[in-house]
Amino acid sequence: MTSGTSRGPENDNTSPGPPRLTADQDPADRVGPTGPVGPAGPVSRADRVRRGYLLVSGLDYFADMLLTVTSVLLLQSLGMGSGAVFALIAAVWIVEGVSEIPTGILADLLGRRVSVAISFVLRAVGYSALFFSGSVYVAAAGVLLSALGGTFASGALEAWAVDETGAKDPSGLDRLFAQGKIAENAGLVLGTLTGAALGTLDLALPQIAAGLTCALAAVLSLRLMTGRPDPDRPPAAPAAPERREAFAPRLRESFGEVMAGTRLTLRGDKVLIALILAAALLWLFRGIPGVQWTVVYEGLVGGNLLVLGAMRSVGSLLEIPLLGWTLSLQKRRASARRTVIVTASTAGALALACAAAVKEPALSIVCYVCFSTAFGLCMPGVRAAMNERIDSGHRATVLSVASLFNSLFTGGGLILTGLAVGDLGSTALAWPLAATGFGVAGLWVASLAVRPGPAPTTSTTGSTGPQEVPAP
Repeated sequence: MTSGTSRGPENDNTSPGPPRLTADQDPADRVGPTGPVGPAGPVSRADRVRRGYLLVSGLDYFADMLLTVTSVLLLQSLGMGSGAVFALIAAVWIVEGVSEIPTGILADLLGRRVSVAISFVLRAVGYSALFFSGSVYVAAAGVLLSALGGTFASGALEAWAVDETGAKDPSGLDRLFAQGKIAENAGLVLGTLTGAALGTLDLALPQIAAGLTCALAAVLSLRLMTGRPDPDRPPAAPAAPERREAFAPRLRESFGEVMAGTRLTLRGDKVLIALILAAALLWLFRGIPGVQWTVVYEGLVGGNLLVLGAMRSVGSLLEIPLLGWTLSLQKRRASARRTVIVTASTAGALALACAAAVKEPALSIVCYVCFSTAFGLCMPGVRAAMNERIDSGHRATVLSVASLFNSLFTGGGLILTGLAVGDLGSTALAWPLAATGFGVAGLWVASLAVRPGPAPTTSTTGSTGPQEVPAP
């Protein structure tokens, strides 16, 4: 794919004078004849971007996972029945789905940093709403507002990290997302345990903690998510006052350009479309037991929220050394991505089926932990496979298309599951079905994740509309 810029190879430097900076260096990283110029031991721009990505991702997951143990229990305490809980969570996925494309376009047009900050602000308000009101209607509104806020960051943070680090080779993307998954898991574990501890005092306390965390993340994202300077492109001149009224037509034109480029990206890559659909199935079959697990296991652990939090955290802790192992495997084997996804999805499917079938509580808990771990191990390879097939200029929008399918598949699936499952604590029907689907979807994803990408293309707009032109 083309990068969307006119910059040539980063290592070409035939001009006289001081050496030009590479794409991943700031002026502070310049090296002179006698050593580094500027602060001692400068950190490359790519490293700073990677660290910012890991920190914001960790906070993102910390905020969300503060609620993972208590959210369904809180909704039940407000008087929601099984069908209402499934319907509300399905509505969350559907709201996210229909919002993905518009917010993805905004991320590409207005900037990924602003989009991520908006996401955290909306979630801060939505999460906090449940703390200040015990009304079931306020609870539903807060949940849906938080869902809308999540779509502003969906794809935008990931697209920023990929573009700014300049990670173009598949192994580099696999490493980036494996490190990102480790950061997410660290936030997940800390958030889950913190939320469970707060929930023992009051089921609504994790809500305000999540709101405050999102407010902090909004500030940090504005400070950390800086853009890469482009020496070949002069700074944009400020818009003249008389041109301000033309903003709406220019915005519509920009929307049209982004959507046209996105259509070209998807239309020219059937493997990417299949990969998006297969990944959406993985999310669906992960989502079904994800609604039920707290209710299923609450009675088995005597209602102890800290035990539930520890149970949810163990799987994420296990993922960290396993992800480290996958990183070392990727350095040795070109087919490591497929091997990891096949192994994890197959093991996860068997584990979930066992969790539903066995009668011994401890063994069932161990099996469910293995299933949640397996899903986490699949994700870095899936995300890397998608990103290496997407052009930079439309990355956030195409990733939002993927999230759209994740949301619509999962929302629709949860509605059907809610109609079929009369009791949130019953696993007899839903979990075996989810296990089968998870295993099949994982094998499909694995077969697609190692396919070579399409030939690079650029797009031009003429009298007949956008056309594909082979890139030089």
